[in-house]
Amino acid sequence: MKEQNRIELAAQNMGYFYFDDRYLLFQADSTVGNRKVDLDLVFEPEVPTKSKRIYNVNQVNVFPNYSLRNDSLSTRGDTTQIKGYNYIDNTHAFRPEIITDVINLQHDSVYRKIDHEYTLSRLMSLNTFKFVNVKFTDDPNDSSALNANIYMTPLTKKSLRLQLQVVSKSNNFVGPGLEATFTNRNFLRGAELFQLRLSGAYESQISRQQSGALNAVELGADASLTVPRFITPIHIPYRSAKYLPQTQFRIGYNLQQRLQFFKLTSFNVGYGYTWRETTLKTHEFFPIDLSYVQSSNISAEFDQRLTENPTLANSFQDQFIPGLTYSFTFNSQLREDIEQKYFEQKLNKSNFYFHGTVGLAGNLLNLMQSVGNTGDRPYEVLGSPYSQYLRGEIDFRYYLQLDRHQKLATRLSMGTGYAFGNSTQLPYIKQFAIGGSNSIRSFPARSIGPGTFNIRDNATEAPIFIDQRADMKLEGNVEYRFDIVNSLKGAVFLDAGNIWMLKEDGRAGSAFDKDTFLNELAAGTGLGLRYDFSFFILRLDAAFPIRKPYLPIGERWVFDKIDFGSSQWRGENLILNIAIGYPF
Repeated sequence: MKEQNRIELAAQNMGYFYFDDRYLLFQADSTVGNRKVDLDLVFEPEVPTKSKRIYNVNQVNVFPNYSLRNDSLSTRGDTTQIKGYNYIDNTHAFRPEIITDVINLQHDSVYRKIDHEYTLSRLMSLNTFKFVNVKFTDDPNDSSALNANIYMTPLTKKSLRLQLQVVSKSNNFVGPGLEATFTNRNFLRGAELFQLRLSGAYESQISRQQSGALNAVELGADASLTVPRFITPIHIPYRSAKYLPQTQFRIGYNLQQRLQFFKLTSFNVGYGYTWRETTLKTHEFFPIDLSYVQSSNISAEFDQRLTENPTLANSFQDQFIPGLTYSFTFNSQLREDIEQKYFEQKLNKSNFYFHGTVGLAGNLLNLMQSVGNTGDRPYEVLGSPYSQYLRGEIDFRYYLQLDRHQKLATRLSMGTGYAFGNSTQLPYIKQFAIGGSNSIRSFPARSIGPGTFNIRDNATEAPIFIDQRADMKLEGNVEYRFDIVNSLKGAVFLDAGNIWMLKEDGRAGSAFDKDTFLNELAAGTGLGLRYDFSFFILRLDAAFPIRKPYLPIGERWVFDKIDFGSSQWRGENLILNIAIGYPF
């Protein structure tokens, strides 16, 4: 019973290592009358003496290179005494203190089950070991002491993964992609995770609405080093006994070339921290998040568009983005306490997910340059202006489990950015866009808005080639999910939203108006199939618009124009999305 399990766990956390819930019995007395029963919790008559004894942890032996194939060889090696631990290793692959610092079990301390569980959790969170096991043995010299042997089997230190993709996107782009990732799981003998990723993709857009094809090339290279501890100029106390903080260093390069329009290159350098406050709460803070964006190879047609739209031109100018970001995530779908795994799991009908991000750029640099500077803005760094803005975004989700085979999932996503001081416009890569397989699925990717603007009526050769981006975003989704048979699942969904500029730019109807914005929402619906392969979910969604914000007022709802039997209607409205994982 759950009460017996709870008492067993409480006893083991007080040092009663051999205590078992089998020694607890409930005696019922039904003679009290009035349809009532008295329950008495008593011990089994013959409880072993060991089960009533509090145990201390004596020796803690650490084997960081344990081999499942040969136990005897795995326990041979040099023994190092460090902070009360016996560190036994024959390869010297790790610096000993890296391993011992994350172990909760301590020499000459009362045994606690939670220390045992958290030791396993923290060692596995190093992402360096395939298996971790703790075996306890009675100390031959002390009847109330235990010796702990911690066996760790390392993962392969270096690996290379190649991934070939053949994609078909909802914005009519098709093409192959290749990604190669090199991983070193113990880069500097401190359980650091180093990853180098190279990627490349070629896409071609084919549409009935235009002649010829539009092509795009994307190349990327990024490297990251994740260290399982805080690396800071000042000491930061971290009190979690269950989770390890992480420090991450990253550097990246990305090239996007729209062959008929422009080339956009960006460089990024970041340094920051990730830590978990509890099982449900995660924080991420990057005090250094620097980017440099440069546009080139601008075609005459696209240059004409930039000339006609100064706001778009400002977002494409070469610029530095010296910023910092902070994000917070709360996810009630994760279990809060480790004790829950010992109890019967109940169906939790309601779950919440919240993710919020705040980004600042250019403020400190602008303050430093503004002091005593009478020159005209924008101020520059190394010959290029830099961005100054405040940007925030939230993603709230609510999941209602109707029963074990049906769920209602909802999402509300909002974001806004405001450029000021040294900037008149958010950088292109920091603006918001909606539409596509994980957004409003009834419209091509990044083709909606801003506001009532219609790119289809404002482009001659490429109706939806240029991504539509803006300063604000509002998006809502509702999805009813249900089981069909075995691993095959279905869904019915409704998506709505739009983006806006804070101020009108060269795109007619692009500005946000608090009195009319609800009447400018795009909406679409559709059906989906999902197949659950356990380790990933393959998703197929078919969607079509039911509200088009760029149409005249009174004509935006398009129910009367839906005609599944018309090939022309299907070609202009039906969107097929193929993706991995749920959209939210």
